[in-house]
Amino acid sequence: MNGAAHLEWGDWPWLFSLLAIGCLTLGLFALTAYRFTDGQPGVPLDDAWIHFQFARNLARGDGLSFNPGQPTAGSTAPLWTLLLAGVYFVGGEFPVAGQVLSAVCFLTALGATYALGKQLTGNRWAAWLAGVIVATNGRMVWAGLSALETGLFATLSLLATAAHLSDRAAHHYRLRTAALFGLAALARPEGYLLFALALADFTLQITQYALCNTHRVSRFTFYSRLLPPTALFAAIVLPYLMFSLRTGGHLLPNTYHAKAVFDFRPDLDFLSVAAKYLILDNPLLLPFFVLGVGVLFRPAPLLSLWSAGLPLVYAFLHAILYQHGRYLMPLIPCNALISIVGLLEARRWTPTPALPLRGGGRLALVSLLIVAGTGWRLPTMARFYAWNVDNINEMHVAIGHWVAEHTPPDAVLALNDIGAITYVSERPVVDLAGLVTPEVIPLLRAPDRDARLADFLARRDVQYVVIFPNWFPDLAARRDLLEPVHRVTLERNTIAGGRTMVVYRAHWWESE
Repeated sequence: MNGAAHLEWGDWPWLFSLLAIGCLTLGLFALTAYRFTDGQPGVPLDDAWIHFQFARNLARGDGLSFNPGQPTAGSTAPLWTLLLAGVYFVGGEFPVAGQVLSAVCFLTALGATYALGKQLTGNRWAAWLAGVIVATNGRMVWAGLSALETGLFATLSLLATAAHLSDRAAHHYRLRTAALFGLAALARPEGYLLFALALADFTLQITQYALCNTHRVSRFTFYSRLLPPTALFAAIVLPYLMFSLRTGGHLLPNTYHAKAVFDFRPDLDFLSVAAKYLILDNPLLLPFFVLGVGVLFRPAPLLSLWSAGLPLVYAFLHAILYQHGRYLMPLIPCNALISIVGLLEARRWTPTPALPLRGGGRLALVSLLIVAGTGWRLPTMARFYAWNVDNINEMHVAIGHWVAEHTPPDAVLALNDIGAITYVSERPVVDLAGLVTPEVIPLLRAPDRDARLADFLARRDVQYVVIFPNWFPDLAARRDLLEPVHRVTLERNTIAGGRTMVVYRAHWWESE
């Protein structure tokens, strides 16, 4: 492995061609969605609208709140919220402004992949090929136009990893490295795990170095060098941790407590689905990925630990890997780099080429095969992206407009998908998933869940309930409490939590 990667003049043609490929794949997805939706802008997931709501409130001076004036730690990506708020403040209109920002982050992730690839291999072709694998990965392009924080977190985690590897080689941890890890943790809570793995790796490495160099410097001196970077990391993340503790009673955002249930027995189904996505991303690279994990375990163990550790932690938390496996999308660049390192190692083991081609021809053929192994799913994912955007527009955005037109401005809504409906209608809401209404979380795990929810919603003076009936069948069946007044049924559901969403008018008081 080489030291810190510094871009030279010779890198720019490779980098520009990589970014051009990234722009082409983004354009393919955008054009497919534009044609499919008849030019209607939109995002492929309701969660993006949740970020928009937080960002708009922050830009308007209402702080980190979903309902204006009610602070809540419902954002899992406060740094992304802050960036979106800045875009909105200067006149950006959602959803397009959010998509432009996520597209920029997608392109920066390609650049960061190239830089780390060059640092790992010293080979521009290998670094470029790793970047192209990311640029032609349909799931990563989906994220690049999703207005979600995936590209931002991927970029920061790659930059932090590159800085960590440089510091590891120098036996000295810099403040800049800690700052990158801190920003990554504010982009996604998985960043805390990444920093913990980095600290463990660096501590073990300097321990071994100190044992071999006791005549030069004491181990205490080495360990003390970790204090300033760790303090800086804490200074970056503590404000939001304290905000979460004050508003929700926990250090981590509400989403963690709403969606995660720790168990000492890992969820094997999660690991099975994670393996499926790893294979689908590029079947040809799987053996090289396995080889690369082993090759990197000594010179750059953080990459191997991160790639294997994140899915394992999610499995212990019994998370659900839905929506094209988006929780593991930030690993796509890391997995690409590991695979390319494995490919170079396999190439080193076979010095005599089996193909009757000269060096340049062999590289071109290998590049073509690998890019084809990733890019073959681009048309399929582009169609999925278009369908996802159309689903969210047809259901969530449309219901948001209906609510805005048919309910009083102060009507309180209870929702199980809170993004677009809240943003478009600008009504106060109670979140039935618990992300911004954490009081709901214990009710969701009660055996008499729907009855408890009905009592809770009555106490909160909820006037309209907008839900997927299949999520709350007992509650939806209570015609004495809920009167259906509007519904949307998707012809083909590709991303929503149910095919039908119903707006109910509540009659809690009449049933008493």
